[in-house]
Formats: sequence, C-alpha cells, structure tokens
Amino acid sequence: MSGGRAKLASVGVAVALLVSLLSVTAAAAATTQDPDVADIPIGKRGGTLRYSSFGSGPKTFNYYLAKETSSTDVLGRVFEGLVTADGRTTEIIPALAKKWEYSEDGLVWTFYLRRGVQWHDGQELTADDVIFSYDLVYDQNIPNNFRFGLTIDGKPLKYEKVDQYTVRFTLPRIYAPLLRSIGVPIMPRHLLYDAWKAGKFNEMWGIDTDPKKIVGTGPFRIVEYVPAQRIVYERNPNYWRLDKAGTQLPYLDRLEETIVESQDVELLKFRAGEIDYLAPDRRYVADLQMEAASKGFRLINGGPTFGSEFIVFNQNPNTIKQPKLSWFTNKLFRQAVAYAVDKESIIDLAFAGLAQPQWSPIGPAAKVFHKPDVKQYPYDLKKAQELLAEAGFRRGADGRLRDADGNLVEFDLLTNAGNRARETIGSLLKEDLTRLGIKVNFQPIDFNVLVRKLTETYDWDAIIIGLTGGPEPATGRNVWMSNGGLHMWYPGQKQPATAWEARIDFLFEEATKYLDNDVRRKYYNEFQDLVADQLPLIYTVNPEAWYAVYNYVKNAQPTAFARGLLYQVDELWIDRR
Repeated sequence: MSGGRAKLASVGVAVALLVSLLSVTAAAAATTQDPDVADIPIGKRGGTLRYSSFGSGPKTFNYYLAKETSSTDVLGRVFEGLVTADGRTTEIIPALAKKWEYSEDGLVWTFYLRRGVQWHDGQELTADDVIFSYDLVYDQNIPNNFRFGLTIDGKPLKYEKVDQYTVRFTLPRIYAPLLRSIGVPIMPRHLLYDAWKAGKFNEMWGIDTDPKKIVGTGPFRIVEYVPAQRIVYERNPNYWRLDKAGTQLPYLDRLEETIVESQDVELLKFRAGEIDYLAPDRRYVADLQMEAASKGFRLINGGPTFGSEFIVFNQNPNTIKQPKLSWFTNKLFRQAVAYAVDKESIIDLAFAGLAQPQWSPIGPAAKVFHKPDVKQYPYDLKKAQELLAEAGFRRGADGRLRDADGNLVEFDLLTNAGNRARETIGSLLKEDLTRLGIKVNFQPIDFNVLVRKLTETYDWDAIIIGLTGGPEPATGRNVWMSNGGLHMWYPGQKQPATAWEARIDFLFEEATKYLDNDVRRKYYNEFQDLVADQLPLIYTVNPEAWYAVYNYVKNAQPTAFARGLLYQVDELWIDRR
C-alpha cells in the first residue's frame, strides 16, 4: 500500500507529461523508464526511521504462506503488486502496473507494466514474473489467501502474457472487487520457479532464510533479522518512484524495526526517544497529548479503525469434541456470551473511552456498506441466563453451569500476549462468564503460536483476536465463505455446514456481480443481519486509531485505513537539526 501516487488510469496522462519533464534530471538516478512521480512535499535523502512491533516477529518470509500481520507487515515493504490502495483515500492506484484498461463488457482487463523495474538483485521485472505469481495463486498445493479473492463462481481468472510488459486477464463474469483483489505480491520467477516446479515452493523463504536472499521490488529490502529482537531494512537504490524534483525515493537509507514483548515496552522506547513513531495503547493517549509539545512530537487521531476485535468459538467438528461442540454450535449459547460482553467497561478500561461498541462485521469506517441497525446485545447478564436456560443449561447448587447432560461448562480462552486491550477484554469476559457459572481458563500466548492454532492445528476452544479490514467487504471472502481458509470457526468446508453459512456464500457471490453499490448494498445488508443473529464472531468494540510521531519525521500522514504511516515509508524523511 502506498499513498500520493497517480490516481487510476484517467490521471495517468497528466502524470506522464510531468514525468517527461523530469526525465533528464531523473535519468542518472532511475533505471525505470516509467517512474511514478509522488505528489508530496520535497524531502531530503538519508537517515534511519526507527519503530517497533510487539510479539515475536514474522512467522514466515514466504508471502504466499503468510496469514498474519506479523509477517505481512514486514513483507509489505519488500514486495508489491500490480496495483495498490492509497493509504489516504483508499482508492486503487497504479503500482508495478503503470496503467490498465478494460473491455466494454468489463470481462477483459489489460495491465501495462512499468518498464525497467528491477528486482533487488538487479534482474528486470517482466510479464513472466506476473504470470508466475498467478500460477502460484492458483496452485492448490499453496495455501495462500489470495486465491479466494480471485476465484469467481468457482473458476480462476484466465491470465496470459501479451508481451514482455503486458498481461491480460479474462473474467468469467463481471466481478466488482477485481481491482481490490488483483494486487497480489509479484514474486521473482528467476529465483523461485525451479523450487515451485519441484513441489518445494512451500519450503522456500522461511524465517531461517538469509534475509538478503528475500528479493522483491519494494522500496526496502531486509538485510538483517534477529528473531524476536530486530529487523533491519536497507533502501532499494533502484526504486521506481521519484519526487517532483526528480530525486529517487525512498528518502530514508534504513529502517530499524525493534521487536518487543508488549505495547508498554513500545511506549517506554518512544518516550526515551529510541523509536520515532508509535501506535500507542489508547490508555496512554491523554498523557502523551500533555507531553507532546514539550517533547517535540504530535498525536494524530486516524479515526475509527477498519479492523475488528471479536471472540470466536471453535465449531469445527473435526477438531473439537463433545460436549463443547454442541455448546459452541448452539446459537443461543453464543448469543448468551454476547450479552455477557461488557462493551462499556471494555471501552473505559481497555481503550480509555476512545472506542465505540461494534455490532456488525462491516465497521462504520467502511461507510458505503456499513449497516448500523443490526441486532445488538447490550450487556445484560440476566438476559444471558435466560438464553442459557432456553438452551437447556442449568446452574447446580455449587453455582456451576451444566448442560442438559450434566456436563460442567468449562473452556479455554486464548489471546495474544502483550496486547493489553485484548488481555483486558479476556479478563472482563472471564469475570462475567464466571458470574454465569461458566469456568473460563484465560491464557494470553505468543501471537504466532495463536495464529498456528487458528490456521493450522485448530486445537483451541475460544479465541479473542482481530482482523484487518477495508472499504470493500469482498476482501473478506476467505473469512466469510464456508470453504475459506480463514473461515476460522470451521475452515475449509466442502459443503456449508449450516443453512446460514450457505446463505452467506450466496450473498457474497451475488454482491460481486454488480457494479452499482446500491444493488450490492442490499446483499451486504442481509449478510450483516445474518452475522449479527448467528454470531460466528462476537464483536467487542471498534477503537479509534491513534499515532504519535516525532516532529522530525516529515511527510508523515498516518491513517486508520493504512494502520499507521508505513504505507508511505518511501515518502518519509528525517529532519534532525
């Protein structure tokens, strides 16, 4: 994701004129024949941006196997797609493709690559790399998240090389979210093709790989990785973007990402001036606002996040045993738990008032499709007790809740350690469920271990976690379609397990057939009502996105959509005086 670039093909003509004027000054620095000119204030070259992440670091360097932000956030600085989303406007803008066009019936899309874009090892990116990347997308042996967004009515896109710098896609029908889906990371064919043909692609580029061998086209490349400690990136000297003065981006020479165990440690490092940028725990926003002027940084409210925080119960009959399976698949049980989620206390204690209750799978930041009047579950333990009784649960003389067969109701609840908000949500929920007679074994664990349980081993009862989001609901197809890999309560179903999941499958397919958002909205409205009733995910709250940035970091415009400012990492510069 990158911001400030040309806005879609219709603006490309004007930009091309500007590029021609700059070509003389830029020629010495850029090998790219079709550079993008960033409409940003002119900066200065040099310097290092220091920031942090909490957890244990990336789980993989193989982008096609990554399903978690701890990996994709790192790889997002290294790899790029044909298009990207502007971090400020959310619009789709050119990236490795300088422009595109489509046929009158909307079924044939042609993308034109920038000429002269170099991989980090100096090889030129061509249409062969694009074709190879889509071969990876549709390889059933590669469990990637991209295939879902690029499969229409069960069919893959047809893709072909037109010439060295042109690729063409043919769709089986109109597909409204195509541009939101087609920006998959393009991978270097010259480095990975042989491994793929040998059936070893999934073994490539694990975190034990020398990071210097991870080759992309992005503005930075990884030069050092010390597990659970730090990641160091160096500037790509052949990047394809320029500023208006003809200076080749990125401005920064290096990025230093420190991996820490908690948000509290991140805060200490920011206050000590050891990192330049922070997405603070909302509990500390008020204190930081009071310190900002004297310490030379500023606080920025990015607005409501596009992501979500929720509780999910495991409904997978292949991995969860009775009697838990009968509890977790019971809608009344899930609705009772929803009534036990004290959103107001979560907002006060976990987010210092900087959040709003969330009821729908499409949050208010996605204004076009958000439905505010879905079914709600305000905190009400009496109502929760009534629903549990209706479902056959009874409390014994010992105060413990039992199901209709006399089984004590007890389950494990996990979340990722170091995320204070989720830890607070877990503690509050455990306390309230205890009042209902339910024993909850709450345990924060390492994020990557949590993701592995959720996506690989499936050995869990209930989890508090979140998903990133965006303005287009269809980008969540791998979550909401019953055969999706992130359909986390029961992934990869051959047939929908329930009638409501079959209905969501239908709604998600239908909503992609029309370009008129008013038509699409009626499908997504029904989807939101279904989810609010069935509660496969029990939503908690939607927090505001806040960022703290030292004033010497220039051109910084962090946004909630981009989850911070690193979407524009090639535009940032350091002005230390």
